[in-house]
Amino acid sequence: MVEVEPILSQSYGYIYILVLGFVFALIMIMITTILAKFAGEKQTSEHFTTASRFVGPEILCIGVVSSWTWPGTLLTSSGMSYSYGICGGAWYAFAFTIQITFFACVALEIKRKAPGAHTILEIVKARFGSNAHFVSMFYGIGTNVIISAMLLLGGCQAISVVTGMHIVAAAMLLPLGVWAYTVTGGLKATFISDWIHTVIIYIVILTALFVTYTSSDKIGSIDKMYDLLTHVSIEHPSAGHEGSYLTWSNKQAIFNGWNIVVGGFSTVFCDPSYAQKAIAAKPKASMIGYFTGGLCWLIIPLGLSNLALASLALVNDPDSPTYPDLIPSVNVNEGIPMLYGMYMILGKSGVAAGLLMVWLAATSATSAELIGFSSVMTYDVYRSYIKPQASGKELVRMTHIFVTFFAIAMGGLTVLFNYIGITISWIISFIGVIIGPGVFAFTLSLFWSKMTTLSWVVGPPLATVIAVISWCGSAKSLYGAVNKDTLGEQYSCAVGNFVGLFGSLILIVAISLLKPDPEPYNFDDLDKKFTVGDDATMQEANAMKVQDKSENDELTKYASYAKIISIAIFIILIFLVPLPMYGSDYIYSRGGFKAWIVIIFIWLFIAASYAIFSPVIRARKALVDLFLVGIGKKKPAQVDLLSSHASRVDSSEEVINIEEMMDTKLD
Repeated sequence: MVEVEPILSQSYGYIYILVLGFVFALIMIMITTILAKFAGEKQTSEHFTTASRFVGPEILCIGVVSSWTWPGTLLTSSGMSYSYGICGGAWYAFAFTIQITFFACVALEIKRKAPGAHTILEIVKARFGSNAHFVSMFYGIGTNVIISAMLLLGGCQAISVVTGMHIVAAAMLLPLGVWAYTVTGGLKATFISDWIHTVIIYIVILTALFVTYTSSDKIGSIDKMYDLLTHVSIEHPSAGHEGSYLTWSNKQAIFNGWNIVVGGFSTVFCDPSYAQKAIAAKPKASMIGYFTGGLCWLIIPLGLSNLALASLALVNDPDSPTYPDLIPSVNVNEGIPMLYGMYMILGKSGVAAGLLMVWLAATSATSAELIGFSSVMTYDVYRSYIKPQASGKELVRMTHIFVTFFAIAMGGLTVLFNYIGITISWIISFIGVIIGPGVFAFTLSLFWSKMTTLSWVVGPPLATVIAVISWCGSAKSLYGAVNKDTLGEQYSCAVGNFVGLFGSLILIVAISLLKPDPEPYNFDDLDKKFTVGDDATMQEANAMKVQDKSENDELTKYASYAKIISIAIFIILIFLVPLPMYGSDYIYSRGGFKAWIVIIFIWLFIAASYAIFSPVIRARKALVDLFLVGIGKKKPAQVDLLSSHASRVDSSEEVINIEEMMDTKLD
């Protein structure tokens, strides 16, 4: 194996984790304090976990992009590009985009049928009772735990490889900064930090790509990149058609892509943090926020794939960290090609910028997971089974406790995963085996009135058992042994993921039809089963109610549109684009490659512009009002608490309403 020396010193690792963590925590704490002092914002239990259910499409879009921009987005996609060429990053981007767009349908159903829910697991309890609720907690909390460990693992392994920082130190220190601003500001602080993180990531990607294809002395043009990739395919051929890295005709790539399609649904549909964003959104914002979020996110792994291609193209450059060899497979699985590509294009400053993106991705997505886990533990465990009459202050205190506990626990689990040799690529491949059976269970809970409690209690767990048996059996049959390496192979993971996802669907439908309930469930009763915190404002309480008939009819129309658009995106990204390219054995010509890169640049510029500027434009009036309050020209809003029924302000007074910062009233 090629020994690779760290490019940066250990001090970089500690600066990122400690100094940047402290700076971001301080910024979030300052923002939270300013909003409380000058905007009359009150940190109620509802506000901490749901951002008062007043988030608009622009902010929701940013939240989706940030939550889905894992270290795996940056690292695993680049590893796939390095291994498979131009189609690797594209398959990663396409496969994970469809899960976001399909979840828009679930988000709309939550707003239509259960706007008062605090978590998606709470919806399961309200409809099916405690037994199904306990089963759903296995899938919800299990997803939280696995994804959080994966987020930290990817960030820590990248920091360790590039800086030489000990991974135990990285794993235990990285969650601290995230914990500090999350425990202070709750879900709104997470949304604000999401925007800051996303802006920086887009700027770094745009800068790196412009340098790669315009001014870099090593590449500097699309033509030069094409020539280098053509040459490297001769010396180090891929598994694609004629060994080319410029083709979609790669059996391993398409199989890995479909494996992600099937297994990856669990990382969205079973993750409480994604439902948390749907719950936080205004009703009409859900569809627009998730669709724009998915399309803005898609270009991030697609753009970063070019940096992995740069690393591959320059493998014969003496400055390459592994010259004259390819990057070791273990480092490819850790996603290091992107960072090495940044180094080859921009030097050590490029690696530092790449590492900054990894740190931002790890901390931002981890913050969402902290909120998701603490919300589940607070509302689905503490208030449901320990203290049903808990006050709002007690609920806030418990969320703080659970955020703290989870941050510490995830650091320890990350260390464990690292020492048993687990990588983010391995986790992404296998997660659907364990968690995948929960996908259709959560989805049908909102869509199918004939689903029964028995099907929830029996179907997903039985499907998980069958999936694990199939996973292990296929590893033994195909590779001759059952161990970490064979279980991480594409074919054994594919069998387990497929059985887990669709086995659950078959079992749920079969059990529900064979032993049906006396009457189909009436979804009109669902919204009556959620309790507002006693410290909530009147606005927060009103947001928990089902909309009036006219608005509900409009949401129903939106839901129909969402299903059609989601299916169309699925067909385009998974069938119409990649399969003809695969079947034709097409290798990109010079002109075709130029067109592909130009499309990436245009898409990236549009997505970055929308993500960076649309939230600011939406919040412009509220920001001006906030400034006027700060200089004494306006009075801050007075919070109308549900418990006191106090009026907000006299109607003659001109005040700022901080919720306008997230208001998204659609025309």
